[in-house]
Amino acid sequence: MKQTFGLTLLLLLLLSACAPFEPNPLPNLPFVITLTPETPTPEQHVLILATEASSRLAATVTETEFTTSTPTKALPSETATEQTATPTPSPTYIPFLPTATETLLPPLDLPTENPRAPLSVAWTGLPTYPGDSDPGLLFRLDYDPDVWAQTEGNFGDIVLGNRRIEYCTITPWSGRGLPIDLKVSHEFRVIGSASYDVNTVLSQGEVKFISYVGGDGHVLTGFQVSFNSQQNQCIQEAETILSTLRSLSAVPTITPSAGPVTPTP
Repeated sequence: MKQTFGLTLLLLLLLSACAPFEPNPLPNLPFVITLTPETPTPEQHVLILATEASSRLAATVTETEFTTSTPTKALPSETATEQTATPTPSPTYIPFLPTATETLLPPLDLPTENPRAPLSVAWTGLPTYPGDSDPGLLFRLDYDPDVWAQTEGNFGDIVLGNRRIEYCTITPWSGRGLPIDLKVSHEFRVIGSASYDVNTVLSQGEVKFISYVGGDGHVLTGFQVSFNSQQNQCIQEAETILSTLRSLSAVPTITPSAGPVTPTP
């Protein structure tokens, strides 16, 4: 029985080898299922291409949205440029300017001292505040001709010049405006028999001159005491003269000193 089955199998193999080649070697086997690929129709082929194109387009749009929505971080150089865009004010350089040097006027030309001059000489003049003075009155000051002398001032008025201290003068004075860089300190004082409003004019803490405005109750007049050196000595000697201020009746007419008075024995 086994030999018969073996011969039959061998015969089948030989027959199959001699049979013509077919694409499907087992067409009639009931337990074998052959799947033949279907060829797509033209409509299906177009639909497949359209689907693939739609998929590629969607992928491209998604990639573009991702790239656009990704925040871009500013570079450090750009941030620094934005921060420094606002200009910062820089300090203005002011060059150092030297302090202006005051130019002194020439010293006054005083008359020659008279060795036989009296001990005291009168200086008379119109009060510098005539509206506050009684009419028909002059002011009078007495001075030592060995120390002081009447002379013409730099501006044509009659002044007293100190023979011992250069640039120490007493000049008739009335109130006037002063530069804004000057400061004035006020003080009321009684000097001799006259009451004075003493005004000390300072520039950067340095005394430039002192004005005295006062009188004896009948005349009101002002004087300016100026100096360049020996300030205290000049002021002391000037106040010695200012202490002699008094009014002088001019009868019949007012005849103040028209020029320097030369003392006579």
